[in-house]
Amino acid sequence: MPLNQMSTGSIFMAIKGINVCIYGLNRSLGVTVHSIKEKILQPVASIADEVHFYAAFNVTVSGEFSSQRSGERSSSIGNDQKDLLPNFGIQLVDQDDFDAGFDLDGVLAYGDHYQDNGGSILNMMRALNALQKCYNAIPLYARDSFPTIFLRPDLDIIDDIDLDFLLSLATGSSVIVPGWQFFGGVNDRFAIAAPGKPSTIYANRLGKVFQYLSLTGRSFHSENYLFDVLSLQNLRILPVVQTRFVRVRAGQSFHPETIQQEHLQPTASALSWSFLTNQLMTMHRRLREAGERIGALKEDQAGLEQKVESLEGSLQEFKRKVKRLRIKLRNLKSC
Repeated sequence: MPLNQMSTGSIFMAIKGINVCIYGLNRSLGVTVHSIKEKILQPVASIADEVHFYAAFNVTVSGEFSSQRSGERSSSIGNDQKDLLPNFGIQLVDQDDFDAGFDLDGVLAYGDHYQDNGGSILNMMRALNALQKCYNAIPLYARDSFPTIFLRPDLDIIDDIDLDFLLSLATGSSVIVPGWQFFGGVNDRFAIAAPGKPSTIYANRLGKVFQYLSLTGRSFHSENYLFDVLSLQNLRILPVVQTRFVRVRAGQSFHPETIQQEHLQPTASALSWSFLTNQLMTMHRRLREAGERIGALKEDQAGLEQKVESLEGSLQEFKRKVKRLRIKLRNLKSC
């Protein structure tokens, strides 16, 4: 759903357009929507001339869902998404219909990494299906022209996000992702992808699952799969998002998305990424502050130039008056 707005945000960076794609289960949107609006939607609307906000939420006939891995049993699915996200183009995705047509046994033939009878894998496939539907609902020209922010609705955003900085990296073949909890692959909870191919590959990876399993012969692992899909397409993975998130499960149970060093492979590489990210963000902040100071100085300069111009006009008028007085004085002397 496009919203045309003039840029009123940072004078350091102006962006023609941005897409936002929120996808998955509405298990806790009533809790997370405040931070999503404050940290993502409002800043996006302030720095982009054109925004496209879309969402796809999985729903069931029973109005409930379960997840053995997260401990959620027959939990209610929220139905308040249209009230909470009024500026979004929203799809309700029939999860029961997807389940009926998806070959879960075909995936489990390669093993069950999560050891829960395919429950986690099926939930991941449901999310990928919603992701694909959400992204492909965005107008084609916007997909090809603007970067896309991908976000799950159950993430409560704790820290500020320097969107200017992150979006400045979303060019060419780049996909920007969190630098934490990537479990040997790529964190799949949040991403900013460059226009065109990077966003398309990220959003449509459901269609490559069976081909990937056949080629690798390994059981499905979400983070590893995302890393391999992006790498095989020669996309540039930038794990530079250091913002902390908290997953809010059904019933408002909080699960912090923290940096877990035991999963970082190798640790030294992860630490160097974190150090580099902090340096880049500091440099970006200083450049932005310098840009703001330059803008203020230019305004002062414009004001001074107007004053100088006014003084020069007054000086010329005084010169004309002096000339007239001299003429009068000469005339008096000649009398």
